[in-house]
Amino acid sequence: MNKLKIIIFGGSTVFIFLAILGFAFSGTDLAGRLVTVKIDRGLGIGDIAALLKESDLLKSKTAFTFYSLLSGSVRDLKAGSYLLTTDMSVPSIVKSLVRGPVEDIEVLVREGDTLAEVEAKLVRYGILKKNALIRYPGKSLEGFLFPDTYRFFPNSSPKEVVEKFLKNFNEKALPILSKTKDLYNTLIVASMIEKEVPFLNDRYLVAGIIYKRLSIQMPLQIDAAPETYNRLGLPTKPIANPGITAIKAAANPLPSSYLYYLSDPKTKKTIFSNTFNEHKENKWKYLGR
Repeated sequence: MNKLKIIIFGGSTVFIFLAILGFAFSGTDLAGRLVTVKIDRGLGIGDIAALLKESDLLKSKTAFTFYSLLSGSVRDLKAGSYLLTTDMSVPSIVKSLVRGPVEDIEVLVREGDTLAEVEAKLVRYGILKKNALIRYPGKSLEGFLFPDTYRFFPNSSPKEVVEKFLKNFNEKALPILSKTKDLYNTLIVASMIEKEVPFLNDRYLVAGIIYKRLSIQMPLQIDAAPETYNRLGLPTKPIANPGITAIKAAANPLPSSYLYYLSDPKTKKTIFSNTFNEHKENKWKYLGR
């Protein structure tokens, strides 16, 4: 009888231990939030466990340490940056750290790329899922994806990607835009200049013409923004993501006597006119119409 009790007690203890161990080995969040963790060279198993716990990836530092030792993986954990999720079990995390860090991906956002074009590129590289940027909560991101070279991890969260874009925008574009009377409208003008005018000096003159047309209630007639061609006022949002030179031009328009312009299809140079008759002559000369 006593022997039977001991066996039952022993079995219950093992069951409870396994239950506790299973809980400790499971992820911290069923939703599976993405977390980026950087493990520096020279960190010991205790330091790594503490870092993972602080990053909300572990329920138990002891479980991670125990499994790393028991599986013989403790000497094979590699330094580097990792993209982990809060629903990963301890064995899955250890396996990732043994396999090594996932290489990040270089993404080039070009001047004049639209929000849709940037998102398509990120989806193609496996960084985001479709509509992650286009449907991102809040105001449209069009115009705020500052053209530059970025590095992202595969399967990044939209929040991480957007934060990286906005950090760069705030560092490089905002200091210029914040000195203008209307930051957002200046960004809209910059986006049209980016799509409409390729050469730097021409951009400052075109910026002056756009503001002049706005001031005299004249349609903008900008080919790059067809919806504004025959209507008064600016588009409701940027039409693309402008680079630094277009932003500088929009923030520092150059006054002139010009009111009209067109682009030479051969040289891409902007041809300016003072009057509508001059503009018609230039259209025949350069466009054949």
